[in-house]
Formats: sequence, structure tokens, C-alpha cells
Amino acid sequence: MQTIQNEELRVVVSPVGAQMQSEYLWQGDERYWKERNPILFPIVGGMWNGVTRVDGKEVRIPKHGIMRQKTWTVKEQSDTAVTYEYNGTVGDFEIFPFAFHLEVTYRLEGRKLVVEFKVKNTGGADLWFQMGGHPGINLPDWKEENAVDGYLRLEGTPKSLLRAGDQGCLEPERVPVPLTEDGLVPLTVETFANEALIFDDHQISAATVLDLNRQPVARVESTAPVWLFWSPTGVHSPFVCAEPWYGLCDHQHFEGDISERPFINCVRAGETWNGGYSVEVF
Repeated sequence: MQTIQNEELRVVVSPVGAQMQSEYLWQGDERYWKERNPILFPIVGGMWNGVTRVDGKEVRIPKHGIMRQKTWTVKEQSDTAVTYEYNGTVGDFEIFPFAFHLEVTYRLEGRKLVVEFKVKNTGGADLWFQMGGHPGINLPDWKEENAVDGYLRLEGTPKSLLRAGDQGCLEPERVPVPLTEDGLVPLTVETFANEALIFDDHQISAATVLDLNRQPVARVESTAPVWLFWSPTGVHSPFVCAEPWYGLCDHQHFEGDISERPFINCVRAGETWNGGYSVEVF
């Protein structure tokens, strides 16, 4: 475990999955969701019939990828920042047939935690991949008897939602955004009755989790083209995940190549891709 801290925040990071831990972030409870803050790579979401195709060959990659249980290595650390790295192995290549090197940096800036991803193509062919964050924000006003536990204030141009249906893949229809009269998304069991709220095409640039008095708890910001807001379906949970994704799950009945998956990224041989997000707590 590595610890970074300043006068405002303290964050602990585990080498297993390079997952961050903080009093403001969800820390796992099997009654609701046992995970913490996994890094999603080399895919986000699921694949239709559990497979994708690389150069005509079928490949099976687990939902959200392979990194959550991998052991990362500390590359460098200071009082307020730490960088972890991971090199793809022969075993990884059997599941995801591309050579890659990953880095994730966690850096504190006042009351903001900045997360930076790097994906380097260490092979000779084009590297096709998706990347996603999955931070869970604790809801300070959560009570078992509550009908509403807080709100989301969305920044950008939220117009409509996609839904993941059969096999966790995208349904063809779009649906309205569930908003209160003052333009907020209520955090209720009903809001997540169809699992996640999925915004594509850069509709969202940031989102703030608000308490019941509509006061800010945490603000997540990213340039990612896709955002998901998720809480376990049918469960009254004390957290909500605000997830910036550089990619999206398959459409239902998709049978194309991995290069045709929604919002897929491509890195040429020897080049590096950069992405990330930040979480500011109030």
C-alpha cells in the first residue's frame, strides 16, 4: 500500500488493481458491491455473446477487462503523488492479443484527486483498446428509510440516455434523462431500475454529487466521451458511481471486429495514449 496526502486529503492505493482508497470513496461491502474503484481495461462493459474479434479470430475478454486483480508496480512516488505501472504478460496476450504498457498516476491538488492514465503500444501492430474509471462516491445522507439519498448535477448538454439490456449490451432505443423540476437527477432505486444511466457522444463534461440539501459532496470531471452513473439495480445502496469511460459496451447483436466497438481507441506502434479524470471533494 502507498499513501499520498496533503493538508486536505489522504489517499491510500493498493498495488492490487492499483485501486485507490479514501474516506470519500466507496470501499466495498458485499451487501451492496464488493468492489472498490477498479480500472477498466482493455474493454469497458460487456461484449455480445462474450466475444470480440481480432483479425478474424474470436477472443473472449471478461466484462470490464482484466486489470482489477493484477498486481501493479510503483514507478515513482512523492508525498502527494504516486505512479503505478503494469506491463502486459504472455498470459495477458492469450486473452488480449496486443502488447501494452499501462501507467496510472494519482496526484493530490488541494481537495482534488487527479487520475491520469497512460497506455503505450509496445508491439508492432495497432493497439485497439478501451479504458474507464469506476469511482464510487459515498452518499452522506443515506438512510435505509430514505426514498431519495441525494442528487446528481450534470454539466454539459445531457439530451438522452442509452440503456444496457440483454447481455449487458446496448439497446437500440434512446430514453429521456430522469430529471427533477430543478434539473437534477434524483438518486433513488427507481433511477437505476435499468442499471446504469449511459451518456455518449460527449454529452457530459462533469457531474457533482449533491446531498439532500443540494449541497455539493464531490465533483467528477473528465474529457471522456462516455459517462455512466451506476448503483446496483434493485438495491438501496449508500453510494453512486460516476464513471468516465473512453469506450462503450457492444450494441446488441454486434458481430464486428474489436476496432468497431463503440468509442474504441487506437494507438500506433511505439506511441502513447493519455486520458483520465479528477475527483474534487467539498
